[in-house]
Order: sequence, then structure tokens, then C-alpha cells
Amino acid sequence: MDDFFVTDNTVQDPDAPVLSQKKRKRAARAARASTNVQKKGKRAGGSDEEGSEDDNGAGDIDDMHLEDDGVGEEPGSEEDERETAAQKRLRLAKRYLSKVREEADGEVDAEQMDRDLIAERLRDDALEVAGKLFRPIADKYTNLTVTPSQIRTFKSGKKLHNLSVTCLAVASPSGGASGRKPIYIYSASKDAAIVKWDFWTGRKVHVFPGGLKPTKKLQKALGNALKKHVGHNDNILCMDASSDGQFVATGGMDKTINVWSVADDKHLGTFKQHRDAVSGLTFRKGSNQLYSASYDRTVKLWNIDEMTYIETLFGHQDQITSIDTISRERCITSGSRDRTLRLWKIIEESQLIFRGGGGGMVADDLVVMDGLRKNKVDKQAVAAGGSLDVVAMLDEETFVSGSDSGAISLWSVNRKKPVFTKLRAHGTGSKMKTADGTETTWEGTEGAGLGDDGQVRLWKLAESKRSFSLVTCIPAEGFVNSLLFFEAPPLPETDSNDAANRAEEAATIEGSTRVQQIRAKAKALAAAQTVPSVLYLAMGLGQEHKLGRWWRLKKARNQVQVVTLG
Repeated sequence: MDDFFVTDNTVQDPDAPVLSQKKRKRAARAARASTNVQKKGKRAGGSDEEGSEDDNGAGDIDDMHLEDDGVGEEPGSEEDERETAAQKRLRLAKRYLSKVREEADGEVDAEQMDRDLIAERLRDDALEVAGKLFRPIADKYTNLTVTPSQIRTFKSGKKLHNLSVTCLAVASPSGGASGRKPIYIYSASKDAAIVKWDFWTGRKVHVFPGGLKPTKKLQKALGNALKKHVGHNDNILCMDASSDGQFVATGGMDKTINVWSVADDKHLGTFKQHRDAVSGLTFRKGSNQLYSASYDRTVKLWNIDEMTYIETLFGHQDQITSIDTISRERCITSGSRDRTLRLWKIIEESQLIFRGGGGGMVADDLVVMDGLRKNKVDKQAVAAGGSLDVVAMLDEETFVSGSDSGAISLWSVNRKKPVFTKLRAHGTGSKMKTADGTETTWEGTEGAGLGDDGQVRLWKLAESKRSFSLVTCIPAEGFVNSLLFFEAPPLPETDSNDAANRAEEAATIEGSTRVQQIRAKAKALAAAQTVPSVLYLAMGLGQEHKLGRWWRLKKARNQVQVVTLG
């Protein structure tokens, strides 16, 4: 009987001591390593035509041996024993890809870059449609100093805007004779007149005259003659333009809503369903659905495409003074003396109520004015509350409000109280002067607060959306009754050069064929679209506050100004 037996082509001595499991694995790895070295030697010496791996780089991933050969690693480590074969192959594949990236360092894939840019644009468009696009732009204006050359004044003359300008709207319809996109600024005033301005030239394009206020004496004297006037016959309080630039809606003290065509400068219709003054109008972005707010404490919905009434929303206990919306079927309103903000969810047929005063973080310590209350919390609540006169949405979940006490508050849909409050944002002032209210308009991460202190203040929203801080101030003489941010291409350097360029372009187009004209217009339009947009701030100024005649600043003028922020 033989003393040896054969197992797996390995001769073993039965009298030899039995090895442990770790030692057997270590011996097997050593055997495999020697086998691999022999195979590599045979491949290297077998053919002169085949290049070595060092000559041709790392090679393809299919040609790599993704088995762990145990070289350079501690044979008895616990990590190797726990790692499976699939995990080893994955680790080695990652190592191979990192080597490929190192070799391709400095090379740029144009197609991949284009795909990344398109994906980024689609993402931004989707966020903008959802009302969640957040662009940090306020840092550019931290050290901004507005000079007189950056302020353009649209002069109305003696026949236009005899009284204070109360509201503004910007309409940008598609098309245009030249490559430059037309932009129009609409302004309305207490004299019930509406003026359409060309943003590029600063000239008046059209005037919608206001009618006489239908007092009892005039009704007796003129009778039905007053009813023939088309348009408003009392103070215009609010105005807004549709996102496609086709319609402009106006509302005022005469309890009516008038809709105008931007392209044809015609009156399209009048809504008379409100029972009191129309105080707020706003178009839903990407749609021609109109929301209106009134002193009759209701919110009404309208379909401007079909010029029809949709429904009425009830809930406020006092006059509604402001309304705003973005893109979703919801709107936010301020209820003045009922001290509430209400977020109306149209599809869900529900509303969220936010109560002003108290709560959240307060930026400044309160200066005791009346000396009656001793509780500091109660005093801060009074200063932060009051009549909530204006509200504006930053995105679908964040909004700001301004009160007659001079406080600006930041809100979130997840809290019933303000997240942050800035007391007396435009200075202390007297009680009588702060009773006129404070209006606020916001865009992106920058906002502007206004009042009667002769300063338009720009505010920066923090990245956490839980506070805001002052960026800069813009001087404004008179009552600032309306503010509006909008983006447009930069203005030409001089009007004379711009007119000469347009004349030369028109002469070139007239002397060419129809095909050349179409190509020239397409090139001009493409060049205009590649120009980066500039942020502008339009201001409606007046000698009086838009809601009353408590004071009159004789040095001020009733006019429209546009500030180039850059």
C-alpha cells in the first residue's frame, strides 16, 4: 500500500502536519500568483508584434485581469477575506477608470458639455415653471451706487398724469419690426388716464384718457353722456400685464376691471362684478388667468382668453389691499385691518391663514412710543402687526409683507407666524407718516421697499430664506407708489447712434430681396437673444399717496422713472 495519495494535482504527505485555513488560503494565493506571472511571461515572449501594456497604456477594460492577485497587499488582512470576487472586480474597474480620467486630463468633450448645458437649462425651466427657481443675484449690487445717469425719466408733460402715478406694468409682446424685442411700460394715475411708453426710446406711444368722475351734479347735467366714455372714470389703483404680453388689466375706485389689447391699443371689455373698489390685479404666469382683489373683501377669478368670470373666493374680514401670484393655481392676499394673509389654493378649494404680529425673529429692538404697555413682546407684536397693506411672493413657498407700522416681514407656508421681521424698515418717523403704509416688491433674491422717506431700499434675501438684510438705497423724490422689477437687454449708448443703425438696417432691408430680408431679420433676432439681460427697476412717483390726500409734496413730480441696476 502506497504511502502517498494525489489530490488536485498536488502531492501531499499524510504524515505532514495539517495547515490552518488561513495558511491554506495563503498558499493558494501564492500558487495563483506564480501561475499568473508565468502566463504573463509567455505572452511577452510569444510575439514581437504585440505591444506590451506599458507601451500602449492601460489597455481596454475587457483585457484586464480583474482578479485579485494579492500583490502589494497584506495576505492576512481581514478586509481581503470579507471582500467577495464581485467587489474586487468593481474596485479594480474603478481604479482603471480613474487611470483613464488621469490620462484624459485636459481634454474637453464638446458634445458632453452641450448636453450638460441643455440639461441645466431644462432643469432651470422646470424649476421656474414650478415657481422654485432661486437665483442669487443680490450680491452683485452690494456696493451699488446709483448715479443720475442710471435713472431715466419718462416725461409726461402737462397734459398727462396731472395727479400722482399709482401703478405700473411692463408688457413684452412677441414680434417686432426689427430684431429688438418690443417692451412697453404702462403707467396709470389718479386722473384715470393710462399712458403707454416705449421702453427703448422713452417716448409716449398711446394714451387711454380718463373720464370724469360721475358725481351727482355731473349726472344731472350730462345725463347719459357720462356712460359713453370707454375706460375708467375714477382713481386707478392697480394694473398688471399678462406673461405673453397680449393683455393689460386695470382696476380702480370705480369698481370696474378694464382689459386692453397691447398690440392694437384697444379696449377689449369691462368687468363690473365687484361691489367696491378694485385694489389688486395679478396674472398667473404662463396663463391668461386673472385674479382680482377688492375692498368688498372678495377675490375673483377671470378667464381673459374668453373674457368670462370663473368664481369668487370669500374669507377676509376687512378690505383686501394687495394680491400676488406666480405660476401655480394659488394666490396670496393681504387683509389690511384683519391682520391676516391668506394663501388661496384654487384646485384644493382651501385656504391657509397667516396672522401678523409677533412670532419669528425681530431685527431691531423696539423703541417705546406710547409708554402704555410694559411687555416688550406685546410692543414688538404691535410694531410688527398693524394693517397689512401689501404682500409679494418670492417663490411658491416664501413671501413677504409690509404693514402701515413700517415693518417688513418674511413668511413661509410652513409657519403661521412670520419667520423674520424688520421693524421700521424705513426709519422711525412719526405715527402720522407711517400710517400711509409700506409697499414691497420682490424678484429673485432681491427686494425693494418703499415709503415716504425719500429712499427706495433694496434688500437681500439670505440663502436660508430665513432673514434679509439691506443692500443699498436709491434716492426718490416724492411718494413712491409703485415698484416693478423687470429684465431687458441693455440700452444703446446713445439714441442718435441707435437711430442711425435702425435707418441703415431699414435701407439695407428695403434694397434687398424677400429672402435676404427674412435672413437679415432672423440674424438680428438671434443676435438680440444672445445679448445678456439687465435688471431694471421701474418706479411710479407722485406728489400724493395713491390711497389718499393726507399730504402733498409740491417739489415732487408725477412721473415714471426707470433705474438701471445692471
